[in-house]
Amino acid sequence: MTSAPERSGFQVALIRLGDPVGLTLRAMRQSTGKRRWAPSTRPVPAASPVSAAGQSSLNQSRTDRPNISSEALLRPALLLVPWSGVSLLLLGWLLFPAALTQVMFVPLLLSVVLFGLPHGALDHLVPRLLHWRWAGPKRNLALYLLLYAGLAFALLLSWHLAPPLALWGFLVASLLHWGQGDLHFLEAVLGRTRRYWWSAPVAVLARGSLPIVVSLLAFPDWFTRLSQGASRAFGTQVLPGELLSGPGAAALLTALVAVLLLYVFDTAQASAQPMTELGEAALLLALFVTVPPPLALGLYFTLWHAWRHLGRLLALSAEHLAPAPTQPRLSWRFVALALPITGLALLLLAGLYLWAAPRVHDTETLVALYLALIAALTGPHALLVAAMDFRGAPSRNAVS
Repeated sequence: MTSAPERSGFQVALIRLGDPVGLTLRAMRQSTGKRRWAPSTRPVPAASPVSAAGQSSLNQSRTDRPNISSEALLRPALLLVPWSGVSLLLLGWLLFPAALTQVMFVPLLLSVVLFGLPHGALDHLVPRLLHWRWAGPKRNLALYLLLYAGLAFALLLSWHLAPPLALWGFLVASLLHWGQGDLHFLEAVLGRTRRYWWSAPVAVLARGSLPIVVSLLAFPDWFTRLSQGASRAFGTQVLPGELLSGPGAAALLTALVAVLLLYVFDTAQASAQPMTELGEAALLLALFVTVPPPLALGLYFTLWHAWRHLGRLLALSAEHLAPAPTQPRLSWRFVALALPITGLALLLLAGLYLWAAPRVHDTETLVALYLALIAALTGPHALLVAAMDFRGAPSRNAVS
């Protein structure tokens, strides 16, 4: 009598919980060809005779079968949650602006524990999860963690030395990182291709500009207050004047329009689902033109960018992690892996607040302090995600 097929902790947990995501994860295994279940011992029926032409047709159909991305199998959740969150916030702001103004900073503050801050908490595991050759020896992994922490500390120090310059650096880094995150989603889930050499850069700039540049142009006063709040929190001189001047705003608007037009033109040809892609871009444009940045960016960071990145990590985990069968937990294992770094980041935030407490007198200053920590962690996190994307980037599908 043969033993039962060995199942990973992910599979056992899903079966016990009756979670419908289990079907998705099993499909992920099959689509990527990474079988973790013992081969069946049931007798295989004899194959019926197939003509040479028929066999050739079968082989051709197998060859042409598309390789389904594991992440694409999470498409319903990766679309429904961000779209629903943005739509509800837009509707709420149009109907109840005064009420939402009272909770303006709640989404940003919730991101401390809800998806936002924790979405980078598995960065220390990613190199080994993806089997990067250099990550094998423990010494190399320790050096990677040291460099990661060192870069984060240097970026945090820059907020103490020159808060306005650090804020500009954070905005540029966020634009590129969020745009890159959206590009990965569009390619892995919606089937976008790189038709021209400039397709990927334009998509990154366009999608990253929607939350950053559109917000900056629509609500420049808020970014000025954010810069001044950071200066107060870090005990440096508060510089007078606007963060973005009139001529600078005009130049930025011109560049934004040009990038968006190029993006629309390219999407019409390169996207497998252009209406879906352009529809969510229009939804984001409406959000950041209408809703003040604390609400809009807080929700985008939590339920759009971080949510989709966590979906990417879940797909990677389903493909590569093999927890022991004696630990039949899926969701809790995923959370447990993220807890140490999340806890460390919270301790760092608490320490930063204690250091700056005498200068923090309002919510805006507290939010500026939190965003400085996010900015410091964004640097190494964005570089890691860029390395992930570079190793897995599709070739350009140019059509002459």
